[in-house]
Amino acid sequence: MIFMSVQRDFKKYHESIAEELLSTKDRIRNLIGQAHWQTDGEHKEAVLRKVLRMHLPETLHVGKGFVCCPERNSSQIDILITDRNKPTLFKDGELVLVTPDAVKAIIEVKTSVNSGTVEGIITKLSNDAELTRSNGNTKCQAGLFVYEKRSLNEAQNRVLEILQSASNGDKKKAINWVSLGPDHFFRFWENGQDVHSQCQCPVWHSYELKKLSHAYFVSNVVWDISRDNSLKMQFAWFPIEGGKEQYRKWYVPLSGGEPTEFNQ
Repeated sequence: MIFMSVQRDFKKYHESIAEELLSTKDRIRNLIGQAHWQTDGEHKEAVLRKVLRMHLPETLHVGKGFVCCPERNSSQIDILITDRNKPTLFKDGELVLVTPDAVKAIIEVKTSVNSGTVEGIITKLSNDAELTRSNGNTKCQAGLFVYEKRSLNEAQNRVLEILQSASNGDKKKAINWVSLGPDHFFRFWENGQDVHSQCQCPVWHSYELKKLSHAYFVSNVVWDISRDNSLKMQFAWFPIEGGKEQYRKWYVPLSGGEPTEFNQ
């Protein structure tokens, strides 16, 4: 028997994760049609939870639920990632209710967004992030995951404007990661980005990552909330040769100002 050697390819592996997300989320829609969109939306959340659960350390719990704070509770969180070493107020299957100190990340999941809905979605997520961070957990991360970009006419710079406006100059309200369809990714650099950046301050970058936006969202979640990561291991999680910074398009500071193209 002759064995053919197969060269490993981390980039193709991450592309396959994105393809799996998109193909899996379509299966139930093909079965139920357009009659039960709530079920369809819940399924898409479950698909992303499953993928995150596969990659995150066993010390973290991936579910959905509410963050209970002294003044009020959060809205329902589509994906609520919590520390298993912290106590849980309530748990029933994937549904959990926790205090802010247990939260590692909150994620909003949408099938698609459009010009009329994207601002409200980002503002709600920003408010939930602020609520959690204002109650002693400044390390809580926040993200928005959108499967499809087809119905959004806004350009990348407009999305950056909304992210900046929702935060109102406050790090506690900043959203860390946004995946807008399979190609567009946004990241908040809390301490600035030192890779040839014009802005050495808290800043969002937008990127055009063909077929890798969803995979890079997952990788950033896993990397940012896991403990004791070695920089030497980044090759496996961020496989674009030369790094994604070569594909950045726009940036906008947290403190204010207009979004600016990197080639200007």
